[in-house]
Amino acid sequence: MDNAASWLQQQLEGIHEQKSPFLVLLVITVALLSSVWRSFGPFASKKAGAVKTRTDADENKHQQSGPWGMGVIEPLTDLDLMNTKPERIYKFNDTYHLTMGLRNTTINTIIRMDQQYLERMAEREKIITKYPGALDCLPSAQAMVDELYTYLVTEYLPARFPTMFRISRSTHTLHNLVKDEHLPLDAPSDVQETLRLITLNVDEDFLMLLPAPDGDGYSLQAFTWCYPVGFDPQDKKGLKLREAHAPVPSYKQVLENSMDRYFARLQPGKVVDRVNWAVATNSGLCERGEYHLYSDDQVTTTKEIDLDDTWVRCELQTLFALPKSQGRILSVHLYLYPIREIKEVGLAEEMCRAIDGYGSGNAAGFSRYKRVPVWGETVKEFLRS
Repeated sequence: MDNAASWLQQQLEGIHEQKSPFLVLLVITVALLSSVWRSFGPFASKKAGAVKTRTDADENKHQQSGPWGMGVIEPLTDLDLMNTKPERIYKFNDTYHLTMGLRNTTINTIIRMDQQYLERMAEREKIITKYPGALDCLPSAQAMVDELYTYLVTEYLPARFPTMFRISRSTHTLHNLVKDEHLPLDAPSDVQETLRLITLNVDEDFLMLLPAPDGDGYSLQAFTWCYPVGFDPQDKKGLKLREAHAPVPSYKQVLENSMDRYFARLQPGKVVDRVNWAVATNSGLCERGEYHLYSDDQVTTTKEIDLDDTWVRCELQTLFALPKSQGRILSVHLYLYPIREIKEVGLAEEMCRAIDGYGSGNAAGFSRYKRVPVWGETVKEFLRS
């Protein structure tokens, strides 16, 4: 550019001496054409090429993250719903350590489908009819609920499960082909209806968090919670992570700070999950009664345990973030396995060691918290028989 400017100045000075306006215009035109040729012609600088490289990189990033920036959805085009058995997600460790226990996963795992679908949908409808408080939303969280609904209905469900859900452009609805029901593509104005539609179309509970009003941590501001364990979901509404986990032994000392930090830095596109397990002495999905033991609780005899109605209760908890509201969504899928299955798959001794392991590790109080004194000896005796 310096050489071109110098040349132009020399030419103009020469023309000025000749006092020819036509020549001045001609020289300026040639200079401009030369500048354009250098910028966009075959001799264009590498700097111009760098812009194209960044554009390609942005496009690749878009393809990898999907239109919502939450990850590419892989369709299950050959899903045979009625012949798909529930996953076996249980895993037993000799020593119980209270950790976040997070595993990297993808957006494709936030919702699971199997042959229990219709049975579970019917059960969820019974639960929310009996307990309307299983669905709730603070006024501050409606935008988050609407965003989750829109993502699930217009993007996730028809893309991930095309044999179950199909968008109908003529009716502007999502057609649930299994239940033969239609959901509006736009979130209803009544947030309770929005939560109800989510609840009755997938077998996941969604716990939805936003930054607490005082800016200190994240708090539970909306939920669809059909399968609680040992509490009424209404008692958790509005609580911060640390407050909701206050009854958990050693949570404050071991996990509180790391959990708060993790939720704060989670970004859309990052998806993690974890699994927990406990023993249930009935097959109820909705366990609102007292489910845990505390230090001053009395223990009843273990001889009352009915092994035909004893289950390993596992939760698959998947955490992800929404791009607009910046909501943190915990998707929870509940699995129940009969205790006899553990023997059948050859994990009896591993589970016995894990039961004893609840009393060791960095949170010894978990043995009582999980009610091991109630069922532990009876279950171990059965597993080893």
